[in-house]
Amino acid sequence: MNYKLHVLLSSLLFFNLISSASALGANVPFTATIDDTCSVEFQSPGKLARDGFYALDSAAPGGRSGVAAIYTTSSGFNVNLRNPKGFTTAPAGDVSATFTSEYRTTGGETTSSTSGETKTPLRMGVTNVIVDLRAVSERSIFHKGRYETFVTVVCE
Repeated sequence: MNYKLHVLLSSLLFFNLISSASALGANVPFTATIDDTCSVEFQSPGKLARDGFYALDSAAPGGRSGVAAIYTTSSGFNVNLRNPKGFTTAPAGDVSATFTSEYRTTGGETTSSTSGETKTPLRMGVTNVIVDLRAVSERSIFHKGRYETFVTVVCE
């Protein structure tokens, strides 16, 4: 082989080794640990409508159910509701009431209408909780004005 050709081939081989050596890499690891979690997110408010003079009800004509979404990373959680103790906003006058609630679920777990205090097991995923509330006056008719209260959706 010609000396010049030999030097040229040797030089090309050397530069190829150098460029290969400069293209070193390293893997960057990524890990995740997901704990058992259950979180509740408000979706839309409910609306109480008059049902006679002594009751306000989200299931009455003009009323609307409230909605929350529950996100679970595993099974083993339950959903239920905590009824309000009273109104947070109400007009002047005697507005003491007895509250009852019901809910149904869709999505990760699907159930028909259930009493608010009843615990329902949840599956992993997203479950929508559709909440209805009824308030019955204990002493008199509901006066004219704005009323507001909160039902707590519990995931435990």
